[in-house]
Amino acid sequence: MNLIADAHLHLYSCYNLDWAFSYLLHKLKAANMQAIFAGFLAERVGCNFYAQMQTGNLVLHDFRLEHADRSQLTLKRKSDGCQLTLLPGRQIVAAEGIEVLALCTDALFAEGIPAAELIKLIREQNGVPVLPWSPGKWFFQRGKVIDGLLRQFTGQDFLLGDVSLRPKGWSLPLLMRKARRFGYKIIYGSDPLPFSGEEEKFGMYGSHIISPEEELAPDEMLGALLAGKAEAASFGRRSTPLELFRRLRYNAAARRQQSAFSNT
Repeated sequence: MNLIADAHLHLYSCYNLDWAFSYLLHKLKAANMQAIFAGFLAERVGCNFYAQMQTGNLVLHDFRLEHADRSQLTLKRKSDGCQLTLLPGRQIVAAEGIEVLALCTDALFAEGIPAAELIKLIREQNGVPVLPWSPGKWFFQRGKVIDGLLRQFTGQDFLLGDVSLRPKGWSLPLLMRKARRFGYKIIYGSDPLPFSGEEEKFGMYGSHIISPEEELAPDEMLGALLAGKAEAASFGRRSTPLELFRRLRYNAAARRQQSAFSNT
């Protein structure tokens, strides 16, 4: 099985989803024309785009829904017949202030649960827990939380996530290097921010996952990584420091605008 995927995608109401999925396919195809193409969703609280697409309540103009169920849905682009598999998932803020992804599951999880308990709950729902790197959230006390989780669990319990928001030129974080020594696997994704225009970042950084088992479905590939039956490498690029500064600045401006609108 040869899978090319963006393993950290958010969907927001400010996005044009037709554009977002076309940008994603363009970059996935550029990475490997012969692979299966996929996007792993990590929807935040209040976002339910996967469920809306699954039930037909969200209609795309450039894509046709070929198949949909609780585990995955398949979109086919009308212009060229290119297929994209989307996998459900959630991003949850744990009690310690770190983010945890619950990939390959449509289950809902409450925020504010201790990270260790959250990892166990995700596994109980047949999801794949991922601890994604995030600007400013892997240092100091929260860094100690990550370190404790690496020691409490094993590489068969959760994955680490690298994202395009880790600036180009930064070496692999110390905790990720430690995680690799402990046997944890790393997956890669774009982690787009919630303001219009970030659709262009879909697929800019992603995962090339290979398993010798040819019969695996896309939603089984992360489980194969946890079991040591697959390998993952990155493709694409991360943001330059200047690009990251601009993305974070636009994101802050969008938050201020949203806050001002909510208070009127």
